[in-house]
Amino acid sequence: MKAYFSASRYYRDQNIDNYNKIVEMLKGNDCRILENTSRLFPKDSSKIEDRVNGYKKMLDMIDKADFSVFEASFPSTLHIGHEITLAIDKGKPVIVLYTKGSEPMLFRGIQNDKIVWVEYNLDNLEEKLAEAIVQVKNIQDVRFNFFVSPQILNFLDWVAKERRIPRSVFLRSLIEKEMKKEKEYK
Repeated sequence: MKAYFSASRYYRDQNIDNYNKIVEMLKGNDCRILENTSRLFPKDSSKIEDRVNGYKKMLDMIDKADFSVFEASFPSTLHIGHEITLAIDKGKPVIVLYTKGSEPMLFRGIQNDKIVWVEYNLDNLEEKLAEAIVQVKNIQDVRFNFFVSPQILNFLDWVAKERRIPRSVFLRSLIEKEMKKEKEYK
């Protein structure tokens, strides 16, 4: 599995041991780590083109990753929240790690089945992260292809254009509505 990892660059020096341990544990759980964003945006980078290129690369890595892992202990920085939101918007499972007493209060209010919240310390990080990876594997979307008639395809194209909803999102919402109504399914 490909994992995108990010953590606060501002607090990098104080937390580098945690960050390195997280990366090593991800690798130990058969995850291929996509480049850490701390290398995409060096603290001293003042050139706008470096920032633009780094942002584009970050978006590309989130797209390519099977899931994302964020060390988001408070106080974190603006970019961590933005990256979490991007990953969620792309439908990617997200593991949000935080140390005891450093829970990211605003983001903890997000109710999304694709987020796995993990409070950890250095003694239990390996166990907690391994459990979170198992959870992520269970919530990943699975590609499902099927054939439809031209009439159904025309309707789905119309929905996409007029309602500005992707066809897959529309179909998923129909199925989810039926799942909620079905009393025998639970």
